[in-house]
Amino acid sequence: MLDTPLHRAETVCRDVLLRLMHEPFTVGDRAFQVRGSIGLIEVSPGASPKDVVATADRACREAKRAHASGLVVYEHGSRAFRDHEAEMQLVERLAAGQNIEGLFLEMQPIVSLRHPHQSLNFEVLLRMHDEHGSRVPTERLIRAGENAGRMSVIDRWVVESTLRWLTEHEARLPQNQFVCLNLRGASLNDERFIEDMYDTLERHRGVAHRLCLEVTESVALNDIANTRRFIDRVRSHGAKVALDDFGAGYTSFSYLKDLPADILKIDGSFIVNMNRHPANVAIVEAIVSLAQNLGMKTIAEWAEDFETVETLAEIGVDFVQGYALSRPVAAQQILAAQSGADFIADARLGDYLNSLPPDDDLANVDWVLGHPEPDTTGQPGQSRSMSG
Repeated sequence: MLDTPLHRAETVCRDVLLRLMHEPFTVGDRAFQVRGSIGLIEVSPGASPKDVVATADRACREAKRAHASGLVVYEHGSRAFRDHEAEMQLVERLAAGQNIEGLFLEMQPIVSLRHPHQSLNFEVLLRMHDEHGSRVPTERLIRAGENAGRMSVIDRWVVESTLRWLTEHEARLPQNQFVCLNLRGASLNDERFIEDMYDTLERHRGVAHRLCLEVTESVALNDIANTRRFIDRVRSHGAKVALDDFGAGYTSFSYLKDLPADILKIDGSFIVNMNRHPANVAIVEAIVSLAQNLGMKTIAEWAEDFETVETLAEIGVDFVQGYALSRPVAAQQILAAQSGADFIADARLGDYLNSLPPDDDLANVDWVLGHPEPDTTGQPGQSRSMSG
């Protein structure tokens, strides 16, 4: 809209959206409610067409995803506009093909509900500092990496750095059984990345058994046969595999028979405020029961208060991750800890976990404490399945 003040353009856009929703759209004897979404940006003189289209596209996607009004407005100089410009600059920096400077790792403890003092497990989280030393929002880094086609490079750095760190500090982590690490869909579809990762696992075979690679449910469902090959190959190197965001899809229960993962990470949307939604409690309980019957362990993420942890313990969840137990911490804090229980600042929560009876099933305890089962397959790094 040429020579149009932003407030006037916003009025026009709202009018368009209201007119769309005013009457149903009819096809023959059928009627459909039509809605729209608009991303509106203020264009400054001299802006490149490429940047204008990219910014408008982001505003439109945000309007479609998160706004009931269907309209998102980016005024030039606003925080949203500045954030997008920063993301575009990061995309250009990543796309340049240079070494990606400023990446580092943080770790969030994953606490065993039945053995909080006998295990020290955590998830590795990607972080980045910009050229000024300020922290780059992780969501921005991921979007920029995907838009620049560099996520496999970033994931390769994360896998290599994690295994190198575990090798260097193995003697200081006697209570550690698994370290979760999330892989992006773009990386799992990159054959070169996959082969490089297998080589990396082989070079670090002494600690590869500690690694638990997380595959998002939506990625796993995209190509089940390929995911199955990936799981089998990873486990042959001794590593574990977790299905992340489990329960978010529509066919979760049915595809598990084809994907022999070690851990189910229950989607956090079921965990947040779960006590206010009885249906979520029932769903989590069903997932836990299914996992136990399939010989898998469960991790509930996004646990943010004592009551949620209490409910998860009653349901039978194995491990919990979230702010109720610990926020992400620096690697040195992991090395200074004896167990996951060291990170629990809430005395009431600590007392509650100490009061829980340990597992009676010896085989179940062996898995939790990290004692490998005897190899009955004849293949290195694999172990037989068992029910929990």
